[in-house]
Amino acid sequence: MLTRIEIDGFKSFRDFELNVPPFLVVIGRNAAGKSNLFDAIQFLSRLASDPVLEAAQHMRGDVVDLFHRPTEGPPFTTMAFAAEVLLDRSVTDAFGDTAEVHHSRLRYELEIELRSISPSGSQRPYVVREVVRRIRRADDKWMEHRNAEQRKRLGAYRPGADPLETETDDPGRPVFSIRQQGNQGRKRRLPASAATATVLSSLTTATDFPLLYALKREMQSWRLLHLDPSALRAPDSYDDPDNLAANGGHLANTLRRLADETGTDDRPDGVLNDLSADLAAVIPGVTRVRLSEDDARRQRQVMVVTRDEAPFSARVASDGTLRAIALLAALYDPRGAGLICFEEPENGIFPQRLAQFVRYLRNLVDRALNSPTDGAALTQLILSSHSPAILRALQPLDDREVAAVFMDVVSRVQRGHRPSRISRWRAIAGARQLTFDDALRSAVVSPSEIAEFEVQAELGT
Repeated sequence: MLTRIEIDGFKSFRDFELNVPPFLVVIGRNAAGKSNLFDAIQFLSRLASDPVLEAAQHMRGDVVDLFHRPTEGPPFTTMAFAAEVLLDRSVTDAFGDTAEVHHSRLRYELEIELRSISPSGSQRPYVVREVVRRIRRADDKWMEHRNAEQRKRLGAYRPGADPLETETDDPGRPVFSIRQQGNQGRKRRLPASAATATVLSSLTTATDFPLLYALKREMQSWRLLHLDPSALRAPDSYDDPDNLAANGGHLANTLRRLADETGTDDRPDGVLNDLSADLAAVIPGVTRVRLSEDDARRQRQVMVVTRDEAPFSARVASDGTLRAIALLAALYDPRGAGLICFEEPENGIFPQRLAQFVRYLRNLVDRALNSPTDGAALTQLILSSHSPAILRALQPLDDREVAAVFMDVVSRVQRGHRPSRISRWRAIAGARQLTFDDALRSAVVSPSEIAEFEVQAELGT
């Protein structure tokens, strides 16, 4: 679980810091930086597996476009990230080896530099600093907001050296210094003068460096669901993957696996029944989601059952219905646990039902934090929206740990620095009275500003 992110020099971000709760809604107009925030999370996720250049090429724009560009002069040539995470208590690698994780709270810091590599002006990104630090119990502000049972179950702290540092060796060259989980064992050193990939991406097994490998797997679990209606509608071959793709592909096989893995004699469809109940509450007329199996063609198709009509296939279902099914499937799937970023959940959902849908999403995120006996894996959800309807949907959740932040773009003029247009976030005040300190910090969006945002959204301006 991602509990804090810091971004400096990536796209529209300078000195950006955000504490991330299990359920977060990011609201703002178009071009406010919401998608850039998701890009930063996805970039970090890819850097846990891929070389820096390859990870950058999967982002929107060219490599140089990822670096912050001030309003005057050339773009930056460095970017830096920090991410604080909560790890699972054990990790299993691709070879089936499982290692215990004895310290569950880590801070990951990364700095990337863009360098010219030829007289023609070709540029390549390199890792110049990579650090992983233990978050000590006394310094763990995030865990202070958990109840006693959660702190006991989720928090693991063991004294020891930080597992990864960037140091200088005897000849004065930069090196990445890697330590094993405990205090014992010699350091492993890797040259850091021309690193084209992160240390995390080089790890392949859980046994040598469990903390670092667990961090790698945690970051790999961060994903953006950018659902494509054509992918959601496509039938699956029996031989296709049974994990939901980022574009929504393989939805039918994912639902089949969920039903098989969670089904019992009394409930042969398992959590597919719960998913159907959730969907029926937010999509008028829908009563059930089921699967059509064509053994002759070895194909599987999602079917939607309604009260008044015969079941119909995903080929003719609405985009909103399919998006809701896919998001619910991702949240119900233990194999897909991790951080899910999802844009515009209100699309295709009746405004009167949106609050109910958000409530169900929040309940699914709550499962792992509050119900350890059901075996649910930790899941985190960040929703982004430019619609004020999502604000009204959040009203019933005011008494729970749900954060809603408002993002916009402002001009930053600071002595000694070039002026920039940067993304910032502010808390939403809601009905509470703003204090004088709030006004000085401009850290809270006033009710009047939110009202103006709602009017402009309705007018399409």
